[in-house]
Amino acid sequence: MTLYLLYKLKGLVTDRSGLFWGVAFTLFWVLMWAYVFTRVEEPLPPRDILEKMLRVSAALAYSYLGGLSMGSVAVGLAISAFASSSAVAFATRFTRLTPAKYLLEDFLAGVAAVVAYALACVAMVVAATYARFRVLALPENPPLLVAYLSLCGVLLYWLSRAVSLAMLALGKPRLPLLQMVPLILAFLNYATLWVDLAERVYALPLAPLLSLIVSAASGIEPATGGWLVGGWLWEALARGAAPKPPNTLSAPLALATTAAWAAALAALSLALARRVKGVPLEELVPS
Repeated sequence: MTLYLLYKLKGLVTDRSGLFWGVAFTLFWVLMWAYVFTRVEEPLPPRDILEKMLRVSAALAYSYLGGLSMGSVAVGLAISAFASSSAVAFATRFTRLTPAKYLLEDFLAGVAAVVAYALACVAMVVAATYARFRVLALPENPPLLVAYLSLCGVLLYWLSRAVSLAMLALGKPRLPLLQMVPLILAFLNYATLWVDLAERVYALPLAPLLSLIVSAASGIEPATGGWLVGGWLWEALARGAAPKPPNTLSAPLALATTAAWAAALAALSLALARRVKGVPLEELVPS
């Protein structure tokens, strides 16, 4: 390993823009979720039922709000890869950073940054839930949760890489719409809180993983969407029963489609990398 891994990761997790959109802006929505959107009517249900309801509510929050945070980090990944394109070409020629080491270390730093921001969202949701209800809504299966978050990081890394290389191929260093593709995708996934896509959810990158995150964190079956409509979720929890989604997500199929998306984006990135050149610094600076 070289110092590139350390500096890349440090840059991603300390970038002021990334901290604002990935942490501060996410914290605003976390507080809104805990204090405005989460309504527990008086009289309060029994303690065990209340804890289960809050665990599910927290799982929904740090899955789908965490998706927005991870999308923000992926935008930063796309911008940083685009901006450093010429510098990396120079470094891999005149330093110990070989192209193979660059690809590996950039991948590791990108995935680690996505997971770090997602875990920060988890911590904020748990803290906000405890501050309001004095209930510690910890994830049901932390190792599986981290595994799914890591898969999110892999998928979003290759998406950001494909976006940055596509920008280089198009020769549009200041085309902000392409840079925002990962965040636009995150907002599309956020909409599945209310919209049940049924079998079509497998065609949408990231959405199946977010549903699996909810399942790993709360212990309930994953749904294809529509978590907050129809009352099926909260009515079952209020009765102390296990919620049964109208359309259950298949975990093997969700993981298979995620792997297919990641492989396709990685293949596209590698194909584009052979065709594009770096962008000079003067093209990135507004005249």
